[in-house]
Amino acid sequence: MQWHDLLFSNQAPHRNRRHLICWLLWWIYIVFTIFATKELPGAFSQYQPGLNELGYLQYSLLVLIKSFFLLLTHVLFCYSIIYILLPGYLLKKKYGFFITSILLVCTLIIPVVYFLYTLVYPFIDDLFNLHSAKENKTVLWVSIDAGLINALKVTLVAAAINLLKRWWLKQKEKEKLEREKINADLQLLKAQIHPAFLFSTLTNIIVHARAASPMAPEMLIKLSDLLSYMLYECDAAKVKLEKEISMLKEYISLEKIRQGDRLELTFQINGKLNGQLISPLLLLPFIDNSFSYCNKEKMEHTWMNLDITIQDSCLFMKLITGMPTEPGDTLNDDESLINVKKRLQLLYPGKHELRINTEQELLMVYLNLNLEETEQHEPTAVDITKPALNHA
Repeated sequence: MQWHDLLFSNQAPHRNRRHLICWLLWWIYIVFTIFATKELPGAFSQYQPGLNELGYLQYSLLVLIKSFFLLLTHVLFCYSIIYILLPGYLLKKKYGFFITSILLVCTLIIPVVYFLYTLVYPFIDDLFNLHSAKENKTVLWVSIDAGLINALKVTLVAAAINLLKRWWLKQKEKEKLEREKINADLQLLKAQIHPAFLFSTLTNIIVHARAASPMAPEMLIKLSDLLSYMLYECDAAKVKLEKEISMLKEYISLEKIRQGDRLELTFQINGKLNGQLISPLLLLPFIDNSFSYCNKEKMEHTWMNLDITIQDSCLFMKLITGMPTEPGDTLNDDESLINVKKRLQLLYPGKHELRINTEQELLMVYLNLNLEETEQHEPTAVDITKPALNHA
């Protein structure tokens, strides 16, 4: 059994064990603060028998019996508040009903405990052959002290724990929903990989195949590797940066072949790979959207400059693209980029910096990202200081 299950699980065995431990501790508190050590004032002190009147075993049994009955009143008082009044009124923001019900329950516990001290406890004393005088005024005060005040103590602690647990579980549920949404966004991103790019690439492959061009098999292999990575290797929360960069190379190579000489492309990667991990398909939306500007029919000559630098566990990406000057043409409003911004905020809170600037006929994206490293580094670092692609 793990401590987490004991504290937070709602399964009956864990919940019953948790409550039993708490009430046993409270029973011990009652025994030592009310019955075993506390001398009651006035004439009522004669009604509290001690070791001088009973033997140790008889006295212990008497204390356990009396304290158990008082414990039952505390249990009923506590559960009626945290399981009936709290969820029924307070959590539903029915504050008037909640306060009225609390006052009613507090009022009812006093005569219940008074009944214990005036009728039940004397009956128990008779079973132990004890007879002593009682003072009604003192019994009333003891009923308030031992009953209401002590019941409020344990109930306030239990209610605070209950509300704190509810808040903690809601936070965990919120985090779970956020993780599920991130996974759903990732699956959607994989399904959305520019349809125009896929269809155009397939069309180019067919054209090259009909012309018996040696480029056709190469293009088909690159497209196959790209789709295989997106469909089968991106299910993990993190992938190796080396694989992610290889995927970007395949993607950019196919796009360069598709656009031909109208695209001037410079792609450089600097640094060393030492087993760094990155969230899959995190960089692709920036590149994909930059290509969408390069695909504008009104642009006869397009260009893109992509520079990725890796320094230990930090990744720096600088992406500069030529873009047409059209009103409202801004990369910030793109749906897939809004999606990737949210993923960055959730997956890398405080560990990234993203700046997207647009100027006349120019788009600039700067991304600084703190990456994670594998527990065991690769045996040898992969040097990627040389340029990956350099087309003019």
